[in-house]
Amino acid sequence: MQKMIVWMGVYDQKSKGKILKSVADLPGIHYPCMDLKEGTLTLVGDVNPVEIVNKLRKKWRRAKLTLFVPYDALKEAKLAEAKQRREEIEREALYRYNREIREIVNDQERGCVIC
Repeated sequence: MQKMIVWMGVYDQKSKGKILKSVADLPGIHYPCMDLKEGTLTLVGDVNPVEIVNKLRKKWRRAKLTLFVPYDALKEAKLAEAKQRREEIEREALYRYNREIREIVNDQERGCVIC
C-alpha cells in the first residue's frame, strides 16, 4: 500500500466531485480523499503514480505529485489520535472558566448597630 498526495489547486465542490469520480475508476485505489482548504488529493492503495498524474493532467493541468510514501495504517491512527488530543486541549484552554474560590474575611467587627 502506498500513500500519494497530489496538489491540484482546486478549491470548489464541483471540481472536487469530478476529480474524485475520475480517480475512483482506476483499479487499486482504496481510499481517495480531497482536501479543499489545501487543494490536495490524497490517494491510498497500490497505484502507479505516473499513471494517475497523467490522467489528472488531461483535465487539470496544474496537477503535481507532492508526496509518494509507503502507507502505514498504525502510524496514521497514532497521528490522528495525537491531533485529536491536541484539539481537545486547545478547545479546553479556550473555554476554561475561573474555578478559584476565595473567602473574604471581615477583620473589623462592628458590634451592635443600636448603640
